[in-house]
Amino acid sequence: MRTLLVLALAALAGCQGPVPTGNESSGLYVYTDAQGNLVTLERKAEPRPVAPVSGQADTSSPNPDDASAVSLENIDDYRPSGEVEQELEDRENQRFVTYIDETGQLVSRPVDMGAERAAARAAPGPYQELATDGFMETYRPIRTDCCLHMLEAARPLSSGSEQLVAFDDGSLLMAGDNGYRAIVFSMDEGISGLTLNAFVKKKGYLAVELLWLDAEGTPVMLVDQPFSRKYPETWYRYGYLQGTLEREAGLQYLVVFLPYSEEQPGTDGLLQVTQGELVLLGR
Repeated sequence: MRTLLVLALAALAGCQGPVPTGNESSGLYVYTDAQGNLVTLERKAEPRPVAPVSGQADTSSPNPDDASAVSLENIDDYRPSGEVEQELEDRENQRFVTYIDETGQLVSRPVDMGAERAAARAAPGPYQELATDGFMETYRPIRTDCCLHMLEAARPLSSGSEQLVAFDDGSLLMAGDNGYRAIVFSMDEGISGLTLNAFVKKKGYLAVELLWLDAEGTPVMLVDQPFSRKYPETWYRYGYLQGTLEREAGLQYLVVFLPYSEEQPGTDGLLQVTQGELVLLGR
């Protein structure tokens, strides 16, 4: 038992001793494996590269055959940029759509993404701009006290809220010879603008006009054509005309009035009706 302990200590000392250098780097390498066994291996001497003498330059010329091989390899790998771009485009267009048909079968079919993108670019926009060839001069006689008697019945309009506008026989009338049917709204301090949506039903809509009043109820600005966009009808909603207005400083009340008393054709190909729906949104 004492002999085995002596041998183990001798082997451990040999393992922890300094590693020889130079040509003496060969020798025995002793370690203990995972099972606790003492393993001894012979380590062969490893040749070390000799450093070049200072000042000595390599005057050998490069091999021309090696340079030619590298050049030919680069030429073989070269592909025109147009060819690479076409391949990437073809890969992008190779798409498939998978779905379950009416019989319960899983169906997968290719989709031509190039044709889909071209159709999306050619598709009409979500709305049509209501552009005109120029300005049309109009005249609307409105009294300065046309709406004073309606200010007490003004509906409050705040930012983010909406109000439904409709006219009937019980609507308030503006003072004056014409007596236009009107509704007055009082602007909250947080409102910076308005959005107006007039729904088109059977080619008819409420062709309203807008009149801004100051805090005393005096007319400041008349907007005779508030709509600038036309949205087509879809399967889930009516078509509608939309207009946006900015609220300038000093404008406190907005009067939405109907400048006609009977149904009449409009210049936009639609009918200007007396019974319809219009939504006013504050923002």
